[in-house]
Amino acid sequence: MKKLVFLFFISISVSAQVELKANIPTLAVGIPNIGLEFQVGKNASIQLDVLGSFWNTIDGDPLHINQTFLEYRLYSKSNISEWFVGAHLGYGMFTFQKPNNLVIYPRYSNSGNSEGSYRSGRSVFHGLTIGYKKLLSRRFSLELFVGGGYTMSHYKGYKGMERVDISLKDYRPFNGSGEVLIYRGGLMLIYKIFPYQKKEE
Repeated sequence: MKKLVFLFFISISVSAQVELKANIPTLAVGIPNIGLEFQVGKNASIQLDVLGSFWNTIDGDPLHINQTFLEYRLYSKSNISEWFVGAHLGYGMFTFQKPNNLVIYPRYSNSGNSEGSYRSGRSVFHGLTIGYKKLLSRRFSLELFVGGGYTMSHYKGYKGMERVDISLKDYRPFNGSGEVLIYRGGLMLIYKIFPYQKKEE
């Protein structure tokens, strides 16, 4: 199986456009988000990207995040540029204070995020990304994007080292929640490892 996956990506790389990208805003605050995008059709691509944050504390709260997304995209141009929409699946692990301001449904107030409280667990994502990719040269591009969808999380809630999301009489290993929220976005700087080559008629 591993050999088949390896041969698949090698065959893509030698016959179509391949791009390496990095998210400028997240990188600027010490949260790297990098990806690879492979053209798989005239107006289609597959992207694999990862994000990681390893801050022990920001304003007294931990910010540990890792996310991996696999996304299928459709572009308005055959060289996978300009407007696009993508459908993705993702998986992540986290230890942080819940960002209620990014939740679309159901709506929460931030009153539940008391000082020193945080959640630690894992999430599964499935949703959509929309964006626009601007060609700067044959090798370089910029991509503005935002994505969101449904997230299902299993977690434990803490204040300091004490678990506070459940009572002793209602103990369970993990709590759970499901929300529709915005969970990815930014401005990608892109380098084309294998630039687009128009096929001869």
